Amino acid sequence: MKNRICFAAAVLAAATDLAGDPPDPRADWQKKWDTAVKNAAREHASLAKIAWSRKLFAIAFDENTKAAALDPANADAQKGLGKKNEAGVWVDDAKATVKKKDEGKESEIDAGKAALDQKRQPAFEKIVKELEGVGDFAAKNKLADEEKKTWQLLLEYNADHEKARKALGYEKQDGRWVPAEDVAKRNDGKKKIAGADEGKAVEEASDVETKTGWKLSKRRSKNFFFQGPYSDAEMKELIRCAEGARTAFFETFDLKEGDCDTVIDAVFVKTDTEHEKFIDLCAEIKGDKGSFMKTGGYHSYDPVFFECAQGGGNWHYVQDVCAHSTIHELFYLWSQVNANAWLDEGLSYWFTNRLLKSAETHCIEFALSGGGAGGKSWDNVLDWKGLIKQMLQENANPDAGEVMEANINALNAKKGCKAWSLVDYMLTARKKEFMEFIKLLQGGAKQEDAVKQAFGVSGYKDLDEKWKEWVLKNY
Repeated sequence: MKNRICFAAAVLAAATDLAGDPPDPRADWQKKWDTAVKNAAREHASLAKIAWSRKLFAIAFDENTKAAALDPANADAQKGLGKKNEAGVWVDDAKATVKKKDEGKESEIDAGKAALDQKRQPAFEKIVKELEGVGDFAAKNKLADEEKKTWQLLLEYNADHEKARKALGYEKQDGRWVPAEDVAKRNDGKKKIAGADEGKAVEEASDVETKTGWKLSKRRSKNFFFQGPYSDAEMKELIRCAEGARTAFFETFDLKEGDCDTVIDAVFVKTDTEHEKFIDLCAEIKGDKGSFMKTGGYHSYDPVFFECAQGGGNWHYVQDVCAHSTIHELFYLWSQVNANAWLDEGLSYWFTNRLLKSAETHCIEFALSGGGAGGKSWDNVLDWKGLIKQMLQENANPDAGEVMEANINALNAKKGCKAWSLVDYMLTARKKEFMEFIKLLQGGAKQEDAVKQAFGVSGYKDLDEKWKEWVLKNY
């Protein structure tokens, strides 16, 4: 009898368990996430200790900052940042010594960084492996937001992680991972060019032909007149490229037909010798400007005109110059603002990125090393988002004011790329404010005053912080 009673009790207990709360995948994910994040924080705090022991104090501070951001309860990280715990709250410790600058000889610093990198690799591999499990759990249980959050964090430790990239909608182009939204924008830009007006052939001789003695292919559309030593089929491509750029520009700034109602003329040449001959013989360019422009292509707002010298570039380069210069001309025609270099160049890069997946027209020097490039190659626009984010992580970010007040010759690779990113931020996240900014410039406001009023910031530094916050979330 006693055995029967025990058996019945066991069955009742089992039935009670089965009738309890159903499984909660989201709560289970949260537990896995919390554990993974705390473990990642421990790895960062451990790397901070190694960095400190090698007098790499700047790196130690950075690693502790990351650890504390992941897990505010991590005592090692908080103490490393000069904090102490008072009644469960981490506050500044006046007695703490916090160093933020590396010490030692250059060779010692380099050796320390190399040793630290050897420790960082296995640490990051551990973090990635644990986050993979968390991401897979979220995917299996169809927790879309949680899955996205997990993969985004994982990419900070392995930027080329294929599963995470694909799960977040990235597509690989030219060996580079491109976000889904950029793929869509570029596909749309490609369609704009493919479906654009290609104009009609022009037979009568042009003034340029008369002055130079050249025989050029010429085509005219409603908005453009182009001529150059290319085939008629190639000139069709260039007209379509310019018309596609014009369509994209009109859509971005909500313009209507009749706006910017001026035909844009352009001359394309193949060699530097032809470029110099054009500069010497064509009446549109005079005086010092003519001799100065012998170093590259040319564009003018009065008359509305640009010239492209192919030089050593390929055909895609010619198309890029065509779209880039078209945006220069259209922006001035529309706004009548003789823009600072960052806006003029950044805006053209922003459009050619979408239209042609390129930014090859370097009115500024995008050197592979030097020129402010920091030893990195900035020549492919597909790399720019990653390089911008890396620039922030390495504390190599040029000030927004320095970029926005720079003349054309002062914009190097980092500053030029940041100019593009500032335009990206303004047109993607703050378009209404950007339009107000342009209106203020049209009214004669100084640039920083226009920035303050339009974007509701205290100045360039404040704008920089808001841009940085946006980049870290979106790049």
